[in-house]
Amino acid sequence: MARKSVSINVLGLCEHCGVLLNMQDIPTEGMNAEWRCPRCEKVLTDASFGFESNIQVRWVGPEGKWVETRPSKDFQLGELDVRTEQLELHFA
Repeated sequence: MARKSVSINVLGLCEHCGVLLNMQDIPTEGMNAEWRCPRCEKVLTDASFGFESNIQVRWVGPEGKWVETRPSKDFQLGELDVRTEQLELHFA
């Protein structure tokens, strides 16, 4: 299987069963669709992606566990090459 490159910003851990999640792999039928864990099938909330009160407070780290400091160096996690660069948004 080929390695897949993803941003650290799309990774999470299911708040119910702890499986690694990748937002890019979660199917949605529309903007307001419920996201369900592919393993336990329970509904996911922002907590599964490290958010509390609309602020990201934890990230999936190199060991596949939550870390409270955003990693600053790219790493490999299973078949994923995780990119840690911060994207700067510019509005005209």
